Amino acid sequence: MTEKANLQPIEAKIEENVIDHYITRLEEACYLAISKLSPEMSDYLDKGLTNDQFFVLRILSQRGSCTVSELAKEHRVNPAAITAMMDRLSKHDLILRERDTKDRRTVNIRLSDMGRQVFRQSESQRKQIFKQYFSQLEPEEMKALVVVTEKLAKIVLSKEGE
Repeated sequence: MTEKANLQPIEAKIEENVIDHYITRLEEACYLAISKLSPEMSDYLDKGLTNDQFFVLRILSQRGSCTVSELAKEHRVNPAAITAMMDRLSKHDLILRERDTKDRRTVNIRLSDMGRQVFRQSESQRKQIFKQYFSQLEPEEMKALVVVTEKLAKIVLSKEGE
């Protein structure tokens, strides 16, 4: 047996230990950051919005209008969950449901004026919270954090399609 063949299992074990070490550190850091940020972010959501509702309002703000199916696909939930959420948002006058002029079976969802206002206020307050923490990082650290987080999100999302 060659010396190189003997080293491969050792190198693999070392690499596995390094990965385990970083996983533990990442889990702990994410837990601490999220357990602190989640309640703080939720406190600043207007009209009793949940985080999921906030992100659906963000999608509508960016796209203008879309169908329940399109919202479900973009938010990565089933259409029934989006329909229930739309019922709650509609009850608070944050969205409008409109029949499509070309296909009456299709219902388009868009932000109401109040929904746009609530979204803008909530988004502004959330950004202020993030700035409070993010501003303590160097620009290179901010960029690295975002790049790596986006890359990890892509990896996780690619597993959904498998």
